[in-house]
Amino acid sequence: MHTNPLLPLHAIGLLGGTFDPVHKGHLAIARAVNVYFGLDHVRLVPARAPVHRPIPAASADHRLAMLRLAAAPYPELVVDTREIDSPRQNYTLWTLQSLRAEYPGAALLWIIGEDAFAQLSGWHRWRELFDAAHFVVINRGTGAPAVFPEALQAAATSRLTENKRALTSCPSGMIYRLTLPQQPASSTQIRAALAAGRGEDIADLLPTAVLAYIARHTLYQTTTHG
Repeated sequence: MHTNPLLPLHAIGLLGGTFDPVHKGHLAIARAVNVYFGLDHVRLVPARAPVHRPIPAASADHRLAMLRLAAAPYPELVVDTREIDSPRQNYTLWTLQSLRAEYPGAALLWIIGEDAFAQLSGWHRWRELFDAAHFVVINRGTGAPAVFPEALQAAATSRLTENKRALTSCPSGMIYRLTLPQQPASSTQIRAALAAGRGEDIADLLPTAVLAYIARHTLYQTTTHG
């Protein structure tokens, strides 16, 4: 179920992903962006079957259940199920267009890691993404900035801004680089540890309720792919 589009929202953060499983790093990034830009809230948008990544190890229902448990303590985080609910293969553009139709006057801020943003020119109708949202490109401060392909670099140059208020003063079209502390959590490493029976190694990286859910449903016991 989606929030009533008539609510007077002015700026919404969006964090997509497989959340396979959701971990404290995801939550930390979403909450940090929410505070930094003074957003109304951040919507966590789990993918059913991502286009550019391997098939998730856990089912959509399990990933959604874990995400709801993880977000429950934080009223500024909203779980958005539109991609999970969609019967078709989904593209980020379609998700953003759906959100834009729902919130026509709001600033939409798509939160994305720098490595993923560097691959944006391979996404479906990628140039149109800037018509639907801003991009908050997260750098974890682990090294030199990622090198963007020529086409993306050309498109991004005129959109880059160091004025964070620019992203909440218009609906879409800007790119803002934001450096956040490096997060130790990685879904890939968490799945590998669980598959190897080393759950104690990653217990601190997961919300307690998510760790309990994984144990109760014996998730990630035989797979390390992703």
